Amino acid sequence: MQILKPIVHETIWGGSKLTPFSGSSCTKIGHLYSAIDTAEFRNEIIAGPDAGKNLHEWFLENRARFGMERFVEVPILMALVEAADDLSIQVHPNDEKALELEGLPFGKNESFYTLQAPTCGKMYNGCKAVSVEEMREKIAQGRIAETLDMMPCSVGDYVYVEGGTLHAATAGSLHFEIEENCEKTYRFWDYDRADAQRNKRPLQLEKALACLDVSKKSHSRRYGEEAIEERMYLTQLITRKPSYTHNRDMFAFAVLLRGEAFVLGHRILPGTAVLLEPHETLLTNEADWMIATPKR
Repeated sequence: MQILKPIVHETIWGGSKLTPFSGSSCTKIGHLYSAIDTAEFRNEIIAGPDAGKNLHEWFLENRARFGMERFVEVPILMALVEAADDLSIQVHPNDEKALELEGLPFGKNESFYTLQAPTCGKMYNGCKAVSVEEMREKIAQGRIAETLDMMPCSVGDYVYVEGGTLHAATAGSLHFEIEENCEKTYRFWDYDRADAQRNKRPLQLEKALACLDVSKKSHSRRYGEEAIEERMYLTQLITRKPSYTHNRDMFAFAVLLRGEAFVLGHRILPGTAVLLEPHETLLTNEADWMIATPKR
């Protein structure tokens, strides 16, 4: 059992809801990364047998015993995500497009579990255009808003977003997000926002259109007692239980969502992940946790 130090990612659309859990004074936190292994971000292990190493080092030393040699990084990542403002209208590549456009072996599917609902009660989901050509025309005419579809978004909703699906979280929301570890996000539109230096964020319109599948829309569901299984991970919601035993032959990340707990002598706050070995038992303190387990 090991504790990972959360990583703050400041964004133009982030807010201050996660600041009390971050160990920082940042008030524009978009992602509080619970577990991430990329070239830019890698969590430090702050307690446990490998304290002082980072998550990437741990994974390279241990991936063979979990049968994960085909991965060069931990294949999933997790974060608490605050959208104080609407996120850009975006799409992620599927495997085929990730290879074609970026030379990457995997695209990105991702999941959202809603902790606080957006102010408008909806999130962007799919498009109303009947073809990529129509989408291109509407964007060129400055009419992209006409193409954007939405879906209801309530506390407790679980939404799986496949690569190729137009989507975006909306203002006022707070989510737990789990993603396949592909860093590519292509923006159609960012509301002409500018940063403090008056620089607009770049769009990746041609790649976004190349990845877009106008037929794809996401659907919401609710957690029950069992884990929800997706292509590259399982997630299981643990609420109001004194403990959790990880009875799988794969490592997992237990991410605290609400409440607090004490693990290895450390006070655990929301957004912190505990790395679990198979058959380890975590004292959950009847708080709310998400268990995220990668698949081979």
